[in-house]
Amino acid sequence: MKMCAFCPTQAAKLSREHIWDNWLNPALPTRRFRVRQRRSQDQPFREYDATVLQEKLEVVCENCNHTWMSDLSNRVRQAYSAQIIDGAALTLGPDDAALLGAYAFMKSVVADHATPRDERFFSQEVLEQFRRTLAIPPNVRMWIASYQGERRFGGRFHNAILTPNEASILDGIEYYVFNYVVGHLVLQMHAVRWRDGRRAFAPVPKPDPYWDPAVIQFWPYSEPVSWPPKKRIGDNTLETLMNRFSLPISVPAF
Repeated sequence: MKMCAFCPTQAAKLSREHIWDNWLNPALPTRRFRVRQRRSQDQPFREYDATVLQEKLEVVCENCNHTWMSDLSNRVRQAYSAQIIDGAALTLGPDDAALLGAYAFMKSVVADHATPRDERFFSQEVLEQFRRTLAIPPNVRMWIASYQGERRFGGRFHNAILTPNEASILDGIEYYVFNYVVGHLVLQMHAVRWRDGRRAFAPVPKPDPYWDPAVIQFWPYSEPVSWPPKKRIGDNTLETLMNRFSLPISVPAF
């Protein structure tokens, strides 16, 4: 039996959640995609051509998929389709940031549960709380950027768990990084935890100031965010951005 990522439902076969929502297919001006994917870091990439964005992950139950998750995706479509498809400008207020952050967190959990691992990064208690309230956990930060490369009418989807590579006072800490690119919109999420779960404070990596003109933190919310930023992400910088938290991890002093 498999367990839903967000609720206690167990089933022999779970529902398949879209990585990129189905409404994008009639909206995008392209009808041909090159799909490149792998399920884990130790597996080779699989590549194939597709005429629609139809990749799905079997990690949620039918009820979650077709109720609150569908509602959240529809709200994002109504609020941000012009930004995703056309790169239209916007200003994020507190409610906008909470909506976009909830959507990014939902997709990050789907990615986490699709990765072969014995333990999930976020506890079931946290995920059930999110399902009920859409409250983003306090150990999560998020950024937004604008992509204008050749593949802006497609998407990218990448997650990883990082740990310090040297024995130190940081032994036992883990960082979860999630990148979600859809059209012009780039979302990056970073979360931190102690594996033993007993310590509340955890140091977080400080992003390189190099990215400040192009990548804006919007969660936790502190002030209105104007998008797109001064600099855009192109094909030559997207991969570097997606890996900017990779090892070696640099954290501020205690």
